[in-house]
Amino acid sequence: MRYKLSEVMDIIGGGTPKTSIPEYWGGSIPWLSVKDFNNSNRYVYLAEKSITEDGLNHSSTTLLQKDDTIISARGTVGEMAMIPFPMAFNQSCYGLRARTDIVDSTFLYYLVKYNVRVLKKNTHGSVFDTITRDTFAGIEVEVPDMESQLKIGGILAELDDKQELNKKINDNLLPQTCEAR
Repeated sequence: MRYKLSEVMDIIGGGTPKTSIPEYWGGSIPWLSVKDFNNSNRYVYLAEKSITEDGLNHSSTTLLQKDDTIISARGTVGEMAMIPFPMAFNQSCYGLRARTDIVDSTFLYYLVKYNVRVLKKNTHGSVFDTITRDTFAGIEVEVPDMESQLKIGGILAELDDKQELNKKINDNLLPQTCEAR
């Protein structure tokens, strides 16, 4: 079935707790910015900064849930990752939550990833490239039935998992190879 990309997901805005209030920072809630997920890994596990419950409650940041997607929306547009556990994020990103009556979370990640080129082509802004909520509304996508989504998402996720594992293995081998010379 054909949908506007914005119809298959909820688009969630992020925010930053006031940096002048130390009680908002250094807590147990990971707080993402694009530098935390600007690699090719499907999941982001670590955030450079973290916030407290007070920081979450007294700012416009939002908690993304397991299997939500985060996408950079300003400056470096189109970097993406899935969320393995609840994480907050800044205002330069959007959280994308699948409307599960239409689309599976993993399939949504790959659907958006496939359309990043189109998103980038439709950026706005004179200083920084920016994607807006309207950018998602301007892209039409074909969404297959749920059974097909689960199969497609499963195959692509399996390939990504193998790629990530191979990268970890190579990263572990590299220092040993250099030392041996």
